[in-house]
Amino acid sequence: MHVLSPARLPRHWDSPFIPRTRVARLVEFLRNRRMLVVLDSCEHVAATAAVLAGQLLAGARGIHILATSREPLRVEGERVHRLGPLEVPPSSPGLTADEALKFSAIQLFVERASACVDGFELSDADAPIVADICHKLSGVALAIELAAARMDAFGVRQLSALLDDRFRILNQGRRTAQPRHRSLTAALDWCYEYLPEDERAVLRRLSVFAGAFTLQSAIAVAGETKINAVEAVANLVAKSLVSAEVGGAVVQYRLLETMRAYAMKKLTESGKLDEFARRHAEHHLDLFRQAETEFGSRPAADWLDDYARRVDDVRSALNWALSPNGDDVGRVALTVASIPLWTSLLLMNECHEFVKRALASQVAQPTRSKRDEMKLLGALAITQTAMGRPASPNGHSSD
Repeated sequence: MHVLSPARLPRHWDSPFIPRTRVARLVEFLRNRRMLVVLDSCEHVAATAAVLAGQLLAGARGIHILATSREPLRVEGERVHRLGPLEVPPSSPGLTADEALKFSAIQLFVERASACVDGFELSDADAPIVADICHKLSGVALAIELAAARMDAFGVRQLSALLDDRFRILNQGRRTAQPRHRSLTAALDWCYEYLPEDERAVLRRLSVFAGAFTLQSAIAVAGETKINAVEAVANLVAKSLVSAEVGGAVVQYRLLETMRAYAMKKLTESGKLDEFARRHAEHHLDLFRQAETEFGSRPAADWLDDYARRVDDVRSALNWALSPNGDDVGRVALTVASIPLWTSLLLMNECHEFVKRALASQVAQPTRSKRDEMKLLGALAITQTAMGRPASPNGHSSD
């Protein structure tokens, strides 16, 4: 095996022109050898790495090339193997240590925590908490390693609580590691800084999606006339910054939670969080007005198959709409339109809370809709009955 490290090249050096004499000497060295050549960390010099790989393969038929990169090199004969996140067990308060240790994310955490804390062993009591840590970090190996390295300071439970501010906590990588591997922020900065500005902008805006989204939703929320959102999403998928589930009738896209938190931080720093949170809420209002008209006229299973996957985004959109920065009309309209979703999923507590908040905000509106008010009061009565709470004569909760 012979390793060539493009990571040692200057950060923004990506010219496809390589001195011929250097390539010729390398080809001559490899010509009669059977060897695996590794091109490591090619993402910031992908064009140059592609040219080099093509020339090496043409001149030295006995070699194979393994290139590590966030995106394909797109050379003839290339086969792409995508490395997904490590496996994380499903969330369960009854998860045991033996069950958890069957998953690669837990195995890595325990291995690194044992190196940091002498005598550390995963207990049944800690297994659900460690699983939650790995969930919060989306199964990303570097993030899990950085988290386990803080076990000596915080322990399992406090570490899990502190991960809400993961970019401040996960900053103690090995001193011998490359700079981009010494903190979670540095690792994500490395990916982000090499993106063209259009792709950076779309990535930031996609962070307002809390769950899976379609290409049409990405265009509606993250696109502008000067930005080709379709091309940007495709490129972000190719660079492993957005995941794509292509097995269903409609492709579903998603940001891993750690990347979403990073992109949300960048969107907040840009001063445009409210602008795109509003677009996100308006888009889901349009979607769920359509859902409301279809409710009862379509088979329930088909309706839920189309709309239940949006529940995390409806929750996020409502929390923004009902916040001080939200829209007075939109917060009530979105609450009303989403009532069939909450009740179909039997999420009565959430529906009850959102309806109460919407009713409280509607009181302050000088020209409020009586139709919407009646729907909200009806939903309040239904959810109170479902939760076993009596209603007062005016329709409001007695709690």
